[in-house]
Amino acid sequence: MTAAVAFIWILNTQLLRLYSVSAPSWDLGQTQQLLWSLANGYGWTSSFEYGHNFLGIHLEPILLPIAAVERIWPSPVVPLVFAAAGLAATAPAAFLMFRALLQDRRGGQWLALALAVPMPFWAATQQAASSQFHPENLALAFAMVAVWAGLRARPWLLWTLAVLVLSCKEDQTYTAFVVGLVVWRVGPLAMRPHGRRVMIMAAAWLVVGVGLFQGLVRGTGYSPDVAYYWWVLNPAEPNFFLRNVMRPDAWLVISGLLLSVAALPLLAPRWLLLAIPPLIANLMSSHDAQGRLHQHYVMVLMFPVIIAAALGARRLLAMPAVRARLRPTAWLAVAVPGLAVGLFAGQLPPAFGADNWLFTRPPAADRLLAATSVIPADAPVYADDGAAVWLADRRLIEVLPSQLPLGRYVVIDREDWAHRPQATAARADEIALLAASGRRLLVDDGRFQVWSPESS
Repeated sequence: MTAAVAFIWILNTQLLRLYSVSAPSWDLGQTQQLLWSLANGYGWTSSFEYGHNFLGIHLEPILLPIAAVERIWPSPVVPLVFAAAGLAATAPAAFLMFRALLQDRRGGQWLALALAVPMPFWAATQQAASSQFHPENLALAFAMVAVWAGLRARPWLLWTLAVLVLSCKEDQTYTAFVVGLVVWRVGPLAMRPHGRRVMIMAAAWLVVGVGLFQGLVRGTGYSPDVAYYWWVLNPAEPNFFLRNVMRPDAWLVISGLLLSVAALPLLAPRWLLLAIPPLIANLMSSHDAQGRLHQHYVMVLMFPVIIAAALGARRLLAMPAVRARLRPTAWLAVAVPGLAVGLFAGQLPPAFGADNWLFTRPPAADRLLAATSVIPADAPVYADDGAAVWLADRRLIEVLPSQLPLGRYVVIDREDWAHRPQATAARADEIALLAASGRRLLVDDGRFQVWSPESS
């Protein structure tokens, strides 16, 4: 029931942005074009990435089954459905894992329920949802069920889910490694060798898949690993690690995450140390959202914190004084901090931290699609940010730059969400440039304009 409610809630918030033409082209538009490209036989290419092979940028084979769905239903709704399902599935996945780790300790079932049910509503989960679709949205549920499979002596399920975790993104090698570590250290004796092998597989994937394969595919092309961490080797660049450490954003996210699990990781400090490597990696990044632990960048940190919480809860339930004083149902109170933090710091309505402007704009997708119906199906297009998401099912689509491109259709949104609150003024300047360039205005419905290529 919790998963169903969370799925409907998360998906609804994402569709509100999508249908009001307020969804971000990065990364939803970019992902939609990549899915369309895979579904139509064009391979791992995206004009958002300037035609580079996407496998050299991010290693995300999980996109293949999603692209198969896009062959039947080509729509940016598809990745949003998968993202919402992955985040909503964290509740039942967490309950299975907590029950397996807490075993039959008195009150364990109630504590597992209290920790698991709020998980899709955590502020950290809402951060991940706020960036629309990312494959990491699927990885957390896969990882928790993988731990459950290892603890319940289901090796084939463990291996299948570990591979699925690795397929979500290259940084999920760490998540898969932690899955193997948990099974190795606390799983049944028969499963511990499987835990070690999962750890070895994760390390091998990091070296062979991320290190060698991606390097061969990418060549001298763009790499976020280089772009985000190049400052370390460049003395002229500012120290982004110190900047990220000194500002409060990341620490507020971490504090909220610890509060969401009732500070239970503090009872398992050695396991909590597993959160340090991904934390340092994020704080070292020059990418602003990553350094703040915003959007999907918090996901890789969530799993080790949840594992530490589970093992801290296991230690707490083993204390004789706690067992004697607390009735089993009293553990339901542990759900309150996670729900409270989600309400006050979350990014999705009705949370107080939500940007209500993004979720209350009127639907406009039908108007956009009607206006752009004059554009040939695979003609190259430059469009404003929100419009680009709906026009991504073509080989060449990019967000409108400051300099007007030649030989492409141009789609203007007078109320483009990315230019608020100066959208009207910013678009008026762009429209004046288009008119002076000799292009023909093909459609103007009052909000959306479609301009011909300059050569027409």
